[in-house]
Amino acid sequence: MLNPMIKLILFDYDGVIVDSFQNVYEVYSTICKKLGKKFPEGIDEFKKIYGNSSSECYNQLGFSEEERIKGNIIFKEEILKKNPSVFKGIPGLLEELHRTYKLVLLSSSYREEVEQKLTRFGIMRFFDHIIAKENHIRRFEKTEPITSLLKKLGLRKEEALLIGDRNIDFIEGAKAGLKNILLVDYGWGYDPEPIPEYKPRSIIKKPEDILTAVKKY
Repeated sequence: MLNPMIKLILFDYDGVIVDSFQNVYEVYSTICKKLGKKFPEGIDEFKKIYGNSSSECYNQLGFSEEERIKGNIIFKEEILKKNPSVFKGIPGLLEELHRTYKLVLLSSSYREEVEQKLTRFGIMRFFDHIIAKENHIRRFEKTEPITSLLKKLGLRKEEALLIGDRNIDFIEGAKAGLKNILLVDYGWGYDPEPIPEYKPRSIIKKPEDILTAVKKY
């Protein structure tokens, strides 16, 4: 039996639904090439500098504000050409969870990209709402959209579960007042040291493990 206390599950996209870091690495390589910026050699080096967000990545790469906007425009153009793989087990997981919970896709990726890929994978129908990045200028932050969505749906913070894969997911979810936050271990990766307040109740090595974890929140 799944958890009756949870009414809403918020899913991150990159690293939770799709295995996309290779694609992101390739896109940033293209951005740097077009804008004449030095790019790290190898995906492992890139992962070290990527940090929590695109803002941190641009900082590390030495981009000005104007160059960031240009970079974001290129990013959207290039990422729409990519074809990441959906993590094995995700379609079945979403179908199972959709029977009991409201599911929302909450992502700092561009809405157009997210909707394109979810439609391609045949899993768009499982999500009640898609909340994603809409423009090239501001970095998408999850805190305010979470707060607004809970108010709109008339739900308490205790009735929502956020599923992400990086430190920023926990940080922004916690700022929104969420107590139920789950970081998966199969995604882009997170570092538990800077977020000691995160107390995982389950280790999620694969999407199917999320079903078991939901019962503990």
